Amino acid sequence: MFRAKTVFIAAISSDIGRQLAEIYSDKGYQVVGTFRNLEHVKPLVGKDYIHLIECDLNSAADIAAVGGYLEKHQLEWDIFISAVGLLSPIGKFSEISIGDWVHSVSVNSLQQLELFHQICPYKKQGEIGRAAFLVGGAINRAFANYSAYSLGKVMLVKFCELFSDENPDFHCVAIGTGWVASKIHQQTIEAGENAGENFGVTKEFMQTEQQGTPIIDIFEIIDWCFENPETAGRNFSVVHDDWRNGGLDLLNSLRLDQDMFRLRRHGNQHKSLSEGNEKEN
Repeated sequence: MFRAKTVFIAAISSDIGRQLAEIYSDKGYQVVGTFRNLEHVKPLVGKDYIHLIECDLNSAADIAAVGGYLEKHQLEWDIFISAVGLLSPIGKFSEISIGDWVHSVSVNSLQQLELFHQICPYKKQGEIGRAAFLVGGAINRAFANYSAYSLGKVMLVKFCELFSDENPDFHCVAIGTGWVASKIHQQTIEAGENAGENFGVTKEFMQTEQQGTPIIDIFEIIDWCFENPETAGRNFSVVHDDWRNGGLDLLNSLRLDQDMFRLRRHGNQHKSLSEGNEKEN
């Protein structure tokens, strides 16, 4: 059976990545994904139309080899999804290891962008390349004690706007998933009191075995974004935004307000680009 579309999932070994892979596969997509721990992708091993690439994002050589894999197997992608995320180190900026902090910012932003850059040439020719970066919380509020995670994810939000603006043949969005039951929360539990108020909230979430945001909702908002050109370069929340049932009111608002769902100073006062150019001239 030929599969006409391919989705590439960075961190397919994450809980969200693996479940998204299963959904896309069931819907007839060929799936390509990177993993670091084989144990976390065992349910996908040996499945037809699923390519698993071992890749440690800390290794520039591993990232570079991903392009070689796509070249060797003549793979082109339609959709790219990054489910990469690292909460640690958790604690006040002034009290944690700066080396660990810098590494976390890089994992949460630069390393996955380096991977995306590596596979850009393998976007399906003649098609719009659709990319979604999962950014979690921290975009609209101070996420105390998670500064490395937060700043890395904020960088991804801005990147989606920049890259979509630079490249009309790409459509990038950032997706806030809300709370998802996944192993990433164990990092908060291990951080204990260093996580502040989030420790107690996370502990309760895990102990009560809440499922949080259904993975199918994440799939559906990504699909909705890619079906609507107005969403390019913007940041959406699965839980809080009115995208369901077509999201027609939201789409109309996006058409009318080019600043909506982007990183901006609230109430920003500035001259237009044309006014600024006239003044300089």
